[in-house]
Amino acid sequence: MIIYNETSSNFLNHIYENKIGYVLQKNVLSKMNKVVSGSELRSWENSLPQMAKVLRDADLKEDTHVLLEYKLPSSEKRIDFLVTGQDEQGTKNAVIIELKQWQKAKISEGDGIVRTFLGGRERETVHPAYQASSYKRYLQNFNESLYSDSTSIQLHSCAYLHNYIMASIGEPLLDKRYSSYLQESPVYFQFNDRDLARNIRKLVSKGNGKEIADTIENGKIRPSKKLVETVGSLIEGNEEFVLLDEQKVAYEKVMSKYNDFKAQTDQKHVIIIKGGPGTGKSVIGLNLMSYMLKSRAYVEYITPNQAFREVLRKKLIGSSSHVEVRDLFKGSASYVHAPENYFDVLICDEAHRLKEQGHMKKKIEGENQVTQIIRSSRISVFFIDDFQKISKKDIGSVKEVEKEAARFGADIHTVELESQYRCSGSGNYITWLDSILNDDKEILKLKGEFDFKLVSSPQELKEEIVNKRGGRLLAGYAWEWNKAIVDGKLADDVFIEEHNFALPWNDPNRIDWAIHPECANQIGCIHTVQGLEMDYVGVIIGKDLGYDEETEQIIVRRDEFKDKGAKPAKPKKGQVDPLVELVRNTYKTLMTRGMKGCYVYCCDKGLERYIRAQL
Repeated sequence: MIIYNETSSNFLNHIYENKIGYVLQKNVLSKMNKVVSGSELRSWENSLPQMAKVLRDADLKEDTHVLLEYKLPSSEKRIDFLVTGQDEQGTKNAVIIELKQWQKAKISEGDGIVRTFLGGRERETVHPAYQASSYKRYLQNFNESLYSDSTSIQLHSCAYLHNYIMASIGEPLLDKRYSSYLQESPVYFQFNDRDLARNIRKLVSKGNGKEIADTIENGKIRPSKKLVETVGSLIEGNEEFVLLDEQKVAYEKVMSKYNDFKAQTDQKHVIIIKGGPGTGKSVIGLNLMSYMLKSRAYVEYITPNQAFREVLRKKLIGSSSHVEVRDLFKGSASYVHAPENYFDVLICDEAHRLKEQGHMKKKIEGENQVTQIIRSSRISVFFIDDFQKISKKDIGSVKEVEKEAARFGADIHTVELESQYRCSGSGNYITWLDSILNDDKEILKLKGEFDFKLVSSPQELKEEIVNKRGGRLLAGYAWEWNKAIVDGKLADDVFIEEHNFALPWNDPNRIDWAIHPECANQIGCIHTVQGLEMDYVGVIIGKDLGYDEETEQIIVRRDEFKDKGAKPAKPKKGQVDPLVELVRNTYKTLMTRGMKGCYVYCCDKGLERYIRAQL
């Protein structure tokens, strides 16, 4: 969707008549049914007159076209400024110009990351050249008009920081670590406006921009052949993604419904794939995405958990340069405004973590994230485990998916996964753990190869798991989380006084904490590890979970549970406390992240004695 598509002469008139803000506000309201915020209006009024000066200096023909606020397909991101036209040789060109009001920036760690002042404080963000380049690649991968040989439109990108005076020596934004992005998308500073005007003129000097602009605006949205081949090459031949037994059955069930859909496009299908920890749900999902792409379906892969999404991307991409694959992975709040049946297929992993609404998203009456996914796609695939609900905000369940599917008249299909591919393939460990956490009267003896052990101190846990086995420490949400960084160090939040033990929660700025080598001495919480797997995990069970040796029952202590956002209201007298289920699910999830083993330290000594008795 493009908010503004006008000739350059009309754009200049709107600027000189001081009408550009009014026109954009009106277009946003009519096209998106949204009211423009004051900050966005001020941003336009500060930046667009600067671009008007550049276009005036470029002396463009009147029928060169300007496109403003182009919303990237299936994304909340918008391209600030596009100009279209032909060069002297008749080549069709479109130039993306990312506009920034920054005044200074600093180098930061991470590929393509800088620090600058945003939203009232200094924070990390992407380099303007990276942002412009990523928008360019996104369009080239998803807008058919920009990768089809029939249109032959050449796409270019750059960034213009019209308030930024470049340092004469050692300018941070031009540091060599950003060189690959700067080569693709040059950055222009305050006194480079004539250079920008000269380069724009070189690319669009002959005008004739309307056809190019309309072709981009009306281009079909589907993944490019190059992107399809890239995903296929990353999955095929990778032993980690081979389908086994029930995984293959579930995969073929979705395939058969997809083939039905191709023959009869007016019927929605909702496929629910139920499976506990380690049953290979993500392996099935990634294979499905690869097949759907090859079949020219418009498909996306959804994960509500940002940390899981980032690790999944990195596991797939590895150290290769296939960063364009990232755009196929989306958060669950991405479909609020998606039109009905806009996608052919949406694959939702970890669907039990779906919410009523996304963070900072306006709630649409009568809709939740399950509704939005089913509405937006012809085929919806939900991988779900009702026993991994760990927050009061989690509304994804088999029952909820079935209810919303029926509301849309969708055909519902259910597949169950039972075989274990985690915990050394030990279904017995999962069953044993369930029986302990649920106070079963008869508890099975633990059998199999899975390495489970109780340790007597958190120091021993760290030594055995982190130092000896290269694993990660995890803990229940029984400690407050202080996200402040003092003198470059995270605060030691997880503090166990009787053992003089203290380590920080995982760095919130490192979404890939679970696989980053610098994060070994940090402790992961449920929100950063759900969906992930490691060879070995060490779990600290806080005092939120205990055992009453008089009543011989597992207990949950409300006062010790510190995750305020996940905590349900205290129940009325006589009612079951919903927090009990959430805490039990949390520890089951944490204790099933290990492929080979899980070692545990209990803060509650009664609980330690209870578990030890079951060994």
